Amino acid sequence: MIEKNIEVLRKILYAVETGGQVYGNQRYDAFIGAGANTPNEKAITIGAGQWYAGEAKRLLQEIQRADPVQFKHLDTQDIEGELLHKNWSRHAISPTSAKAKCIIKIISSPVGIKSQDKLMDTQIAEYAESIAETYGNMPDTAMMECINIIHQGGAAALKRILGKTQKPYTSERIYAALCTDPADKSNNNQVGDYTTRQKKVIEMIQTYAVEGTGMTAAEAINTVIGIAEEEIGYLEKKSNRQLDSKTANAGSGNYTKYWRDIAPSYQAQPWCAGFITWCFHKAFGLAMAKKLLKHWPYVYCPDLGNKFARYANPKKGDIVIFYRNGTFAHTGIVTKVSGDRFWTIEGNTSGASGIVANGGGVCEKSYYNSQLPGTKFCRPDYSIVTNISPDNGSGDHITGGNYMFEPKMVSKGDTGLSVLLLQEILKARGFKGKDGKELKLDRDAGTNTIHALTKYQESRKGVLAADGICGEKTWRDLIAI
Repeated sequence: MIEKNIEVLRKILYAVETGGQVYGNQRYDAFIGAGANTPNEKAITIGAGQWYAGEAKRLLQEIQRADPVQFKHLDTQDIEGELLHKNWSRHAISPTSAKAKCIIKIISSPVGIKSQDKLMDTQIAEYAESIAETYGNMPDTAMMECINIIHQGGAAALKRILGKTQKPYTSERIYAALCTDPADKSNNNQVGDYTTRQKKVIEMIQTYAVEGTGMTAAEAINTVIGIAEEEIGYLEKKSNRQLDSKTANAGSGNYTKYWRDIAPSYQAQPWCAGFITWCFHKAFGLAMAKKLLKHWPYVYCPDLGNKFARYANPKKGDIVIFYRNGTFAHTGIVTKVSGDRFWTIEGNTSGASGIVANGGGVCEKSYYNSQLPGTKFCRPDYSIVTNISPDNGSGDHITGGNYMFEPKMVSKGDTGLSVLLLQEILKARGFKGKDGKELKLDRDAGTNTIHALTKYQESRKGVLAADGICGEKTWRDLIAI
């Protein structure tokens, strides 16, 4: 699935789970006690995505990993201890208890909201991969219907519905099979019984999903290079904090957002290959990235070299594996070639000349191929790419006004295109930083940007909450004025 449709499906699932079946609505602070939905439920259900039992535990652990300091600050009821020692498959907490109120504070905090969105996106990607492996590839809109079913009723429900669906699978055919489900009395897991929910889901898919567009290999190459270019200047962190900021908490600990998003178990390890993996995932989604890289995740340069033909001369879009001290030991994306010279974007390197493995950031570099004996170039088959996000994979989709993307929520420490847009609007409106100066358009939501944002929100008293977070309501207000 393309990234835009993952975001759309997240909003759809939130809408039907906690948002009153209204697209874009959700309750991040939702907390439901054991047995409130059905007598069979023995544990709590929490969050916008209605994570139950072990999934509720997973969500809280995601929040704890994302910001251990903030989690500890909010955890006034030793939820950390309960994550370690309680059986969450049967962990029943009263909705009126102090523990429930503590959990609600944690999950509805800024880091809690971000973690909910991240977990839902991760689960959607996991569902999509599993469904594609079992039932084959299908259009994103059909995949979205399948994920809706498996999220609600599990793998058995999906198997039953697809068993009644005419091939090739489409969202309309799957919905038609769902509509026959209430009459099927073969078991008690009838997802089709929820007729209003299913009708809303298909309507929202038809309204908001983006159909994939064909693209050339050259366009696919430019897509992944464009994503890598956005990351130039990112510095690795000394600890597992502020991973999304390009420059904050810089150090030599090998902590990055790249391993966090792709393979957290590799955090604090050299990350040049992890950066490549992250760029491909960001550009093409998990399933396509795995096909392009021929394995997942790309961690070790010799492994990549063993899976590809190793070319002696580079082409734009190649993955270079640098040869040092008898082995392939560093990697990057080739962005340009002119004669003997080629240019790269590399993670875990520095701006110093020559090959710098295990450096401190993302940098653009260039080399002369004739001076690199043993270095080889692996060539992904970009011709297999058929779908791409409308933003070329950057993750920001802007629509409306003079902007061509839909911005994401911005809070302190965030970076990227959404932050840049926010800075441009606030600067144009005359809102200054805490230092009294015009905002710098640096794509970093630091103290000055958040100060200006809060002042804007205060100026819209009665319309916006002055919380220093630019969410959907604040974006609509900013762009509409």
